[in-house]
Amino acid sequence: MSSSLYSIGLSGLQSSNARINTTGQNTSNVDTEGYSRQRTDTTSSPVGGVVLRDTSRLVDNFVSSQVRTDTSTFSYYDAYQSMISTSDNLLAEDSISLNTYLNKSFDALQTVNNDPTSSSLRQLAHSSLQNLVQQYHVLSGVVSDQEGLVDEQLSSSLEDVNAITSEISNLNGKILKQEGLSISPANELRDQQELLAKNLSKYLDINAQFNDKGLMTIQLANGQPLVMDQYPTKITVRPNPLQPKKIDLAVNFGDYEVGLKTQGLGGSVGGLIDYRSEFSVYADRTLGQHAIALADAMNTQNKKGIDANGEFGQNLFSLGKINVYSSSDNLHKVKNISVKVSDGQSAKITKDTFELTRTDDNHFSIKKFDLNGQSTEKPITFDPSTLAKDSDGYFTIEELGIDLRLADINEIDSDDVFRFTPTEGAAKGLSLFAKNGEALALSAPIAVNTSSDNLSDAKISLTSVTNTNPESSAFSSDGPLYPSAPHEIYFTSPSSYVVRDASGVEIASVSNVTQYTKLLEQAGLSEEAGFDVSVSSKPHRGDVFTMSTDNLGVSDNFNGLALADLQNKSVVAGKATLMKAFSGFISYVGSKTAEIEGHADASKIVMDESVARRDRLSAVSLDEEAVNLLKYQQSYSASAQVVTAARTTFETLLGIMR
Repeated sequence: MSSSLYSIGLSGLQSSNARINTTGQNTSNVDTEGYSRQRTDTTSSPVGGVVLRDTSRLVDNFVSSQVRTDTSTFSYYDAYQSMISTSDNLLAEDSISLNTYLNKSFDALQTVNNDPTSSSLRQLAHSSLQNLVQQYHVLSGVVSDQEGLVDEQLSSSLEDVNAITSEISNLNGKILKQEGLSISPANELRDQQELLAKNLSKYLDINAQFNDKGLMTIQLANGQPLVMDQYPTKITVRPNPLQPKKIDLAVNFGDYEVGLKTQGLGGSVGGLIDYRSEFSVYADRTLGQHAIALADAMNTQNKKGIDANGEFGQNLFSLGKINVYSSSDNLHKVKNISVKVSDGQSAKITKDTFELTRTDDNHFSIKKFDLNGQSTEKPITFDPSTLAKDSDGYFTIEELGIDLRLADINEIDSDDVFRFTPTEGAAKGLSLFAKNGEALALSAPIAVNTSSDNLSDAKISLTSVTNTNPESSAFSSDGPLYPSAPHEIYFTSPSSYVVRDASGVEIASVSNVTQYTKLLEQAGLSEEAGFDVSVSSKPHRGDVFTMSTDNLGVSDNFNGLALADLQNKSVVAGKATLMKAFSGFISYVGSKTAEIEGHADASKIVMDESVARRDRLSAVSLDEEAVNLLKYQQSYSASAQVVTAARTTFETLLGIMR
């Protein structure tokens, strides 16, 4: 019996001592980040006393997984918010608002229309347009600066990710070694590993699992492995020659690498990539579409008038080169492909990316991809040999509003792929082509005259000028109307008239006239003439009205008013005015920012609750540990008393035997 008491007392001492050590370990690590409180378990021995089992960590793998998931979600929105809120603050600033500069430019055009002969007013208008161009550059710079910041943060984040995965892999090796030499689990090492996994979840949405050896493995949410036992991988940025502004990632396995899907990465890395691919690209292309619409509308209208030097107006703005991209093997072929926006067709320009491929010996195909990289429309197929080309070799793809030139078709193979995005960087590439205010074509290119011999009070007026191209209008390259063009309208009765050329030859007749507007359109001549006229009231028989380029008024502002009125025209995608389009963009930025901020606030609450739930189980409570310490001290003293009692009993028995 005494030996049994010795055994029982000794096992009690060992058990209490182990639990006191565990309590001391917990207490000393109360402020250690990632530490999970430990508990030493025991079981009753069949022969009496207590048997020590292992000292385990109090963790719930499900709760830990939820903490990582919620941490990843919050980090995603937090990173996205930090970028987009900065963009929102900058783009919405009144001092750099594009609408402010648009207003100033169009106000200056209105002012110069009051006195088209004033060189000073013309120069002020020119300066306003130059300031407008600079503002496009400022806004484009805001977007590109944010892109650069994203690239820097992403590079730093990937370095951290690779360091963490490497350390998790190293800990797997240490855990395997330590637990192989001892029956006790490597609790502290596993705590470090759990903390690393949590830190990794700040960057990426991950799944942490344990293999049959009990070692941690890490996969992305899409299943891509990052840590396999003791073999880490490395995430790198991989250039995309077809879309240089797009961020592509690859997972390096040492001997080879595999492309990584960037959708749904989660964490701050996912937030940065999504900001760049969603908002940043959208902002750049939106500003580019806006700049293209402005330049094309102003250029088209200016060409319909006469400038201060008495010549047809030229382009006021110029757009930068549209970059064409291809694979690294085909870069030498890119020089054979040129793209530009078709004159007067900016309403057809979208934010899409276009992919050009060759389908057979004669045909090419262009496929559209939206901002999400999805192709939603049927490809456009064409045969370049059947399309009319201009003097520079460009032919028009009317459906897309672009002109395309293929310098050497034979060099392009069927498996070659070329991509271009007309709106990409267009705001940065915008420049003022006009050298001075004299280039503003404020005057009409044609004068109209009412014969003094007319019997009625009807007066002729110029209704519109739609085309001054010498190849497709009544205007010759040096200014005067072609002899065969409409020069005179003669009313044969109050309800009928004929149109005559410069020689007096009748080229059209109209009867049953009830409206006296757009007379050339009624005669079927307005499109080929490039202009139209109206009379103010019902003419009499014999009334004559003439049209010519002689004696153009130096103070005429017909085309200048049309230039100024572009402020009110739906020139952006054919749906919105310049100011309305920019206001819509700023509203989108504000709405998107508010949406992301809402998600960030909500995800933080969820994350904090998950962390609190984990702490309720795994964090050290000093009050609880103090109670445990007192209990185990008492247990130790009691076990010591059992040993003392056993010794006394044994000594008594020895005394009896003597």
